[in-house]
Amino acid sequence: MQITDNEQDLRQVVEMYKGTVYAVAYSRLKSRSDADDVFQETFLLYYQKTLSFENEQARKAWLIRTALNLCKKHNLSSWATKVDRLPENDEELPAQQMMSDEENDVLQAVLSLKNGLREAVYLYYFTGLSIAEIAECMGISKGAVQVRLVRARKHLKNKLKGEYFYE
Repeated sequence: MQITDNEQDLRQVVEMYKGTVYAVAYSRLKSRSDADDVFQETFLLYYQKTLSFENEQARKAWLIRTALNLCKKHNLSSWATKVDRLPENDEELPAQQMMSDEENDVLQAVLSLKNGLREAVYLYYFTGLSIAEIAECMGISKGAVQVRLVRARKHLKNKLKGEYFYE
């Protein structure tokens, strides 16, 4: 069986962006199984569409925006609004297994933020997107991204005070 160019492109894109797409989905949904579904659906849409991008940043932005939209769609589904979720087990995420205790504490603090704040922080600090790119991905203004980052920093400073911030 021969691999087509589309399949080879998909493999490369998945390998390059799997961590980013999964982390965006998990940060929004806080469920590994739901994040798995969004992850798969994001890359399935990428494979099914014939897209061309100006550069890798545009491809990355499309994948993040698609994952965020799929998360929003999932959260608005009748199933998600009517089902009581069982708590996730305490098993660590693969990325957490490679982090220090301090990094895990910071990650947990970031995950405890409200949705809009959590995504802005994750996209800015963990994926390295600029404020303009985050605004495009999230479908909000640059000013709104800046406000979310300021609010998130304030919440994180209060949450981590004494452990990482001294006054």
